[in-house]
Amino acid sequence: MIKLKLLTLFCFCNATNLFSQTTTTKDEIQIEIVKSKLVDNESVFGIRQLSVTSEKLKKIMIKTKIKSTIDKTKLSAFYLLDVKNKIRYRLADYKGYTGFIGYPELIPLRKERFFDEKGAEIEGYGWPIYDESVKDYFNDYDIEGYNNFEMKINFGSEKKPKLGVVYFGETSYDKFTAELFFAIIVEHKDSDYELYYKDEKISDIKFK
Repeated sequence: MIKLKLLTLFCFCNATNLFSQTTTTKDEIQIEIVKSKLVDNESVFGIRQLSVTSEKLKKIMIKTKIKSTIDKTKLSAFYLLDVKNKIRYRLADYKGYTGFIGYPELIPLRKERFFDEKGAEIEGYGWPIYDESVKDYFNDYDIEGYNNFEMKINFGSEKKPKLGVVYFGETSYDKFTAELFFAIIVEHKDSDYELYYKDEKISDIKFK
């Protein structure tokens, strides 16, 4: 019985290693892919009350474990490539945490400023902040032949829409778990995907 238990544990550990992959970037950031899957469009994102309402899009999550020794991780430098259809997806949402206790790290920022009819800048309750001092890295790593895809968020109403793009700043953590969310075109969900950080490929991605 003891031998059987040890054999089972050994097989489980080896199976786990087969499905996980760790890559170390030029910035000496270790990124391990824990799992990737399709998730409910209506489930809660890191940004409060944000859901994917278009039937043409499907939300996916890539769970990673990240460890940095020099530079902290820039979340907006993550992107997902659809290799077959030549689409480059911006990170749509992010949740980071170091354990089960406490609040997760949510660091969304708006790329756009919004103004009312009189030209006064407005800040809605619960909106991500606008801070041009926090760099957005997404467009620094455009790839020739690929079309960039960014999910627009309506910060206004149906009658008075205020459409904008959200990006994510630099984490405060050195060692943490990061859940990376993307909204992909649903008819392409079975395509071939690759996760990148800056200009470095991290892993091939398949969704379950």
